[in-house]
Amino acid sequence: MKLVAGIDVGGTNTDAVLVRDGQIVAWAKVPTTPDVYSGIIAALTYLPDSAVPRRVHIGTTAFTNALVERRNLASAAAIRVGRPVSESLPPMTGWPADLQGAVHNRSYFVSGGREYDGQPIGALDRDEIRNIARGLAAAGITQAAVTSVFGTSYPEDEIRVAEWLTAEDQNLHVSLSHRIGRFGILERENSTLLNAMLQPLAVRTLNAYQAAVPAGLFISQNDGTVMNGVRAAEVPIFAVASGPTNSMRGAAILGSAREAIVLDVGGTTTDAGVLHLGYPQPAGLDLTVAGVRTNFRMPDVLSVGIGGGSLVDPADGSVGPQSVGLRLTEQALIFGGDTLTLTDVAVAAGHIDLGERTRVAHIGTDVIARVEDHLRNRLSRLLENYERIGRPLPIILVGGGAPLIESILKGLGREVLRPGHADVANAYGAAIAQVGGEADLTFSSRTVSRREALTRAEQEAHWRAVEAGASRNSITTVELEDAAFSYLAGDALRVRARAVGDVEDASQ
Repeated sequence: MKLVAGIDVGGTNTDAVLVRDGQIVAWAKVPTTPDVYSGIIAALTYLPDSAVPRRVHIGTTAFTNALVERRNLASAAAIRVGRPVSESLPPMTGWPADLQGAVHNRSYFVSGGREYDGQPIGALDRDEIRNIARGLAAAGITQAAVTSVFGTSYPEDEIRVAEWLTAEDQNLHVSLSHRIGRFGILERENSTLLNAMLQPLAVRTLNAYQAAVPAGLFISQNDGTVMNGVRAAEVPIFAVASGPTNSMRGAAILGSAREAIVLDVGGTTTDAGVLHLGYPQPAGLDLTVAGVRTNFRMPDVLSVGIGGGSLVDPADGSVGPQSVGLRLTEQALIFGGDTLTLTDVAVAAGHIDLGERTRVAHIGTDVIARVEDHLRNRLSRLLENYERIGRPLPIILVGGGAPLIESILKGLGREVLRPGHADVANAYGAAIAQVGGEADLTFSSRTVSRREALTRAEQEAHWRAVEAGASRNSITTVELEDAAFSYLAGDALRVRARAVGDVEDASQ
């Protein structure tokens, strides 16, 4: 196996590993820099000069941060295809006011779209699309999100609208809902519109990453797989939860576990999730991203404000959610700062040996007890989300802050494993990831048989894996299922498929 570097950019640290044949041969942990890119370069410089990786897999928080902080987002146009049946709820219904105000997106309803059995709702009108393109060009808007009724199964209208838009305005970039979301037009439209808003940032970010790394670039996806840089620039929305997913995949391999709870303790938060068959358990159909209901693939992860940089109130022992983040080595007491953090308390308690312990000698046992009581209560409530009747799942503890809570978890009577290289499980998860593809389609059983529907979903998932950079001969199907709908006609059939494969090696 060729050398592969994995990098995970966290809120406090940027971690890097060098992997050969699935084994970590070198690793580094450096503070995350405000510009992110110089932190990546710094992490890579700590790896052996003689070991040049053939690929670099990066897990990034750039797109998540942009949505949460409402910055670096582009204005976009939501174009819904399916008038008049789709006009009851307009695009961006239920969006937070501050997010809408940050971008001032436009909305359009146009004719077209399909019924669930493929019958046209109406005919597309090229003049209608042409007028929209001209209006967007005049307003300087370069991003559009096209969502057609039942577009996941019948994408032809979305594709045709995109062709007409770009024929009129070559500077317009179009995100298509059938490539992004699942069944459910409002959530799928939201996902597509968020993607359009992130797309210019993705191009800038990926260009900067590519300039910083010496090899082929792949970006971590939300489901524990990776996609090539070209694909990532098109669908940055698939990378918004890649950090926790990387940690869970890394924990699964390092801990040799397929069913377990993973707690990833970073500098700002602790991310919790469940492994099922070695992969993060996915969230339900609908989930919220930056206050917006969406339905693209995401892991079922909970985050709590417990991390190495979390601020501590010595009076009541409360921890977080505020954190010094990437400034831990400047502001924590043990490093000469003036801010009491959870890392300081852990050093005072003797759980870890870091910095100058004499700087926290004044922290009494009463403060330590209050902090540990607070953590014990919060972690107990967190674990209740993952309890299974009669069989508590083991806990795999990873992340640079893992020693901060290890003794508390064991004190709760839980089986806790902190595997080797747990500090860089996130970067390892990125490095060992395969390439993935997914399809979620809806058909009428009057026009498409169950076998044909499943075959078409599987073929689509394989094709998307190839598009993302997988070697065609290595792809396997890891999920294939069907389900009936209770709120559509009795012959409506939904099929889903997911596939993974090894990264295509251009030298072969």
